[in-house]
Order: sequence, then structure tokens, then C-alpha cells
Amino acid sequence: MLSKKEIFLICILIIIAIIRFFFFIPQAPDYDTFLNKKVSVEGIINDIPDVRVKNTRVSVTPTGKDENILVILPRNSDVFYGDKIQINGVLEKPENFIASSGKEFNYERYLANRDIYYIINNAEIEIISHNNGNKIKTILFKFRNLFLENINQVVSPPYSDLASGLLLGTKGNLDKTTQAEFISTGTIHITALSGYNVTIVVYSIIKFFGLFVSTTFSIVLGIIFILLFIIMAGGGATVVRAGIMAFIALLAKITNRNYQAGRALVIAGLLMIAYDPRVITDVSFQLSFLATAGILFIPVKIIRWIRWIPARFQLRENAAITISATIAVLPTLLYSTGVLSFVSLPANLLVLPVIPITMLFSFLSGIIGFISPILSLPFGYISEFLLSYILTIIHLIATLPFASINIQSFPIILTIILYILIIWWVSEDF
Repeated sequence: MLSKKEIFLICILIIIAIIRFFFFIPQAPDYDTFLNKKVSVEGIINDIPDVRVKNTRVSVTPTGKDENILVILPRNSDVFYGDKIQINGVLEKPENFIASSGKEFNYERYLANRDIYYIINNAEIEIISHNNGNKIKTILFKFRNLFLENINQVVSPPYSDLASGLLLGTKGNLDKTTQAEFISTGTIHITALSGYNVTIVVYSIIKFFGLFVSTTFSIVLGIIFILLFIIMAGGGATVVRAGIMAFIALLAKITNRNYQAGRALVIAGLLMIAYDPRVITDVSFQLSFLATAGILFIPVKIIRWIRWIPARFQLRENAAITISATIAVLPTLLYSTGVLSFVSLPANLLVLPVIPITMLFSFLSGIIGFISPILSLPFGYISEFLLSYILTIIHLIATLPFASINIQSFPIILTIILYILIIWWVSEDF
């Protein structure tokens, strides 16, 4: 466990990072001469196309530039990472907007954190050439697309969309109503790619290869897989954090050292903040980090209060974990979404226990699909049943009267104070 001094230092570092980037937005390149005018830009798609319900969004690096432009295309646009394209459209600056909760979403900051400062809406494009990106990325992204296509063949939407989100963090296909239901039930954190899936898959690979090669070599293969998975999932902050933790766990196993998940989480977070402090403002990273921290540090406090819950079927343990994760993410959810959920606990208690097995059958549906879609059908049926259960529970609970209320203004100072109090409360047992 962390000492009080370590916890205090972490608290100070995080507060400094939040204050610094709450008041600082990276400077955009000076394209004001072309602003709100029709432009013609040539560039290369530098990431996985983000296919959403109504459109497809691609990040493009213009030729000779370091900064990116967000290009919004029709949903069925046939584009891929590494394509060199000619873009025609009106150059605009991103504008903040009011979310469904009534709270302003800082869209300008969200894009600036990804080095995107301008948008071209309803763009017309012409593909000039293919395969201009990194060769390894190209192979991994193609494998990723085939894997998701395999799931789509045996799992129908919107269940396949949720499966893609759980496995690879893609949630753009979820419609706004479903996303709002995840928020109002306090379950939005399950759609942020966590370390659980990375850990499960990595250890499965280690066990499989351990049947044929030495343990050390199988662990090395696990480390390689982590790196490839981070790239394939798009290199988002949540999966990078999860990958670093899994890497530390495997490193500890190779060197015969004790693995302390709490310290691994802190090391991962601080490494990422040191590399790019802007990550501290990434809400997905915040939710994933805080939920993991809550699960690691808070249950020892909670378990004392819920001894009346039966230990059978791990009900008490699941309740402690759920309450802990809820406490950890609540201030951030209030600040970022403005939604206070009164049904978060029952929603999470009903949903979280089935997430691991849902991920397992969804993963098997995609992998076995490379052999035969027919062979993957049984796994797809089970996966769709479990995914249907998750979405049905969330929908039913979200439609309850007074399931949540909107808080349009939740101060950042109050958020920081709440986390200081939580850290102080948890550190009493260390």
C-alpha cells in the first residue's frame, strides 16, 4: 500500500496538473486567414477513422504541418488510416456546446488535447493514394477492422456496438440516447477501456503459450502483445494506462518481485502526466484511473459497513467494489457531466458482474470468426444475450422517475476538495 507521504505527494502533483491545464489551452496554428472560407487541403489520415451513427470523423495531418484537422465525412465513406486525401470544404474553429445534461462541453479543449485545432464539416474528399502510414499500425488496424466485422456478423446492433466498446473502447456507434442512459445510471465508466480486459487477455496468452514454451518467454510474448494491443486500440489514454500497469505486472513476474497494483497505477498515471500533462484533462482517462484507484484502495473501508450483505456468490465483495468505484468517480462525473445519479449503485451491482464473461464471449466471437462465422455463431448468441441484458438493465433503470438530476455548475475547486477528503479518509488505514 501507499504511505501517507506518497499519497500526499500524488495529491499535490495532480492538483498542480489540473490547475495548470484548467487555465491553459494549447495555442492553435494561425490559419485565421482561411477561417470560414472554402479551402483545399492535402493530407494523410493519421488515426483510425471514428465511425459514428451519422458520420465518419478522421484526423488528418496536412502536408508539411504538425497539427491536425478534424474532417467530418458521410458515415459510409470508404477511408482508412494512411490514406492520402485531398479535402475540400469550409475551415472552421471548434466551438463548445451544451450537452444533453445542460452542461457546457469544452470541445475546443477536447480537440486541442489531440492536437486538433480546426474542423472541416461535410467535406468532399478524393483519395490520392493508400498505405502512407506506419506499416505496423496499418497491419494492426486492418486486423482490428476484420475482428470487429467478425463480431458484427454474429452479433446484431446495438449489441455489437457495445461489444466493440468493451473490447476496444469504440463507443462512437452508440446513439445519444444510450450514451445518456449510461451517464444517468452512473455506468459510463464501463465504456472507458479499462485495464481489466488487457489483463485478462494478456494472462490468457501467457497461459496458452506457457504450454509450449518457457514461462519467461511466454511473459515476453505477453509484453509484446501489450504494445501491439495499445497500438491496435488507437493508443488512447485509458488503454495506455492499462498497458503500463500490465507491463509492470509482467515485469514483476519475470524478476520475482511482488506486484502492488496500487503503486503500478500511480506509476502509470505519473509517467503519462510527465510525458503529456494534457492527459489529466481527458475524462475517459480520469474515469478509468479513478475507478481503478477506488477498487484498489476503498473496499477495505466499505466492507465494514456492508457485513449485512451475504458473502455468498461474492455479493458482498461485488457490492464493496461497486460502491468503491462509485465513490471514486462521483466527483469527476459531477464536474464533467453535471449528472448526479441516484441509481448508480443498483445499476452497477446488476451490470458489473456480467462484464467479464460478456467480454470473453464477445472476444471469442471475433477471434473464432477468423476460422468460420458458423463456428462463432454459438459464442455470438451468448454474447448478444449478455449484451442485451446489460443494455436492458441500464435502459430500465434510466427510465425510473428521479433516476438522476442535472447539476449545471459543479465547481472544479469543490471537486478537488472532495478528492482531498477521499484521499485523507482512505489513507487513515495505511
